[in-house]
Amino acid sequence: MKHLVRSLHASLAWLLVAFAAILCSPGALAVDKIVLKDGTTVEGTIVREVDGFIWIKTQVAGVDQEKMFTPQEVGSIVRDAAAAPVSSDPVLRADGRPVISLSGAPKAAIITLGSRERGHGDTIGIEIQAFELKEMIPLLEDELGTDGKGIVVFRITSGGGLLLEIQRLSDVIQNEYKKRFRTVAWIDSAISAAAMTSHAIEEIYFTPQGNYGACTGYSGALVAMKGRGLEGVLYMMEKISARGGYNPMIMRSMQIDVPLSCTIDPNGEVHWYQDATSGEILVNREKEILTFNAETARRVKFSRGTANTIDELKTLMGYKELDWVGKKEKGYTWPISKAEKWNIAWRLKVSEDQDRLNLYWAAFQREYAAAASEPRETRGRFINKARASLNKMREATKRNPNLGLLEFNLLTEEELQEWFEAREKELRDLMK
Repeated sequence: MKHLVRSLHASLAWLLVAFAAILCSPGALAVDKIVLKDGTTVEGTIVREVDGFIWIKTQVAGVDQEKMFTPQEVGSIVRDAAAAPVSSDPVLRADGRPVISLSGAPKAAIITLGSRERGHGDTIGIEIQAFELKEMIPLLEDELGTDGKGIVVFRITSGGGLLLEIQRLSDVIQNEYKKRFRTVAWIDSAISAAAMTSHAIEEIYFTPQGNYGACTGYSGALVAMKGRGLEGVLYMMEKISARGGYNPMIMRSMQIDVPLSCTIDPNGEVHWYQDATSGEILVNREKEILTFNAETARRVKFSRGTANTIDELKTLMGYKELDWVGKKEKGYTWPISKAEKWNIAWRLKVSEDQDRLNLYWAAFQREYAAAASEPRETRGRFINKARASLNKMREATKRNPNLGLLEFNLLTEEELQEWFEAREKELRDLMK
């Protein structure tokens, strides 16, 4: 009996010690407070934070509940100094398996939309297409996860391209990328269609040499758009400006020669004016087309800052550490992810197809001229060669119609088919 009493005393003592340890433990009485902008105070334990979004665990009538608040709702945060470290849910791959980040930092990938290898940069609608962006999503999810914490940085280098591809690219960025990843634009050079594509992205940074604008539209043989065609493009860019959260006056001054000025009030808010005198800062003069450089974009708060390296970009984005996925490769100053490796190879294939199309077109012109200079009875063999080149062009543009639109200064796939039919008619007429 004495042994039993001693055992009960020992158990009771252990329980009292354990209870005291719980009461005195650093996280036991930790209380965090979130003060919302409407004045409401929410008390509990912050369990997760991602890009300004906060999850807090509270108790209502003794029942645990977890609430989430957006950056727009949160006014201030009072943290208990003794609170336990905030945890983070595991990042999942596309196949459901967790993505392991050795550093614990958010995972990020650089995706290049164009490069300087072709001098002026690659072309919107040719090397840079909506198809390309869609194909990379599963590869990015495999490396960045599917929980929305991954970061995609589009490094943009392009001298412009095809108007018809802008809406397609904007739709993929808006409806696919921004719903899956924190989506950022890092502008190396975004001229014309490249700027119009980037305009759907709220978070824009520049490189020191970055430029952005000069979005005048052309049709046919470099004829400036006007009339209903121009109005349609202006309206399209008003809607895309709303996607990125930009005043439509900015893009309008990039499309047509209208002045633009702005004033930055004491609260840091920018007020825009479609004239040269109402604002304190003259952004675009009369009869000029607006193009931002890194400094002017930063000054009027269009750009969130200028970064020359991914380390500088990381700091501007508000991170102390980022886990840039991929492998180091010669000639690149950032790791190359699986998605970016596919992306580079795809652009190379498109460039090769474009070069072949140029050769086929040159061959067609050569054989057609030879046929036209021959007597009718000996034209057949030259016409057959010309038709063979024409068929090769059909095949090349069937895989990528935009190649033909750019090569022959056309606007639609219907016009491309009409172009081929006109060439066929020319060959038939030679035999009459």
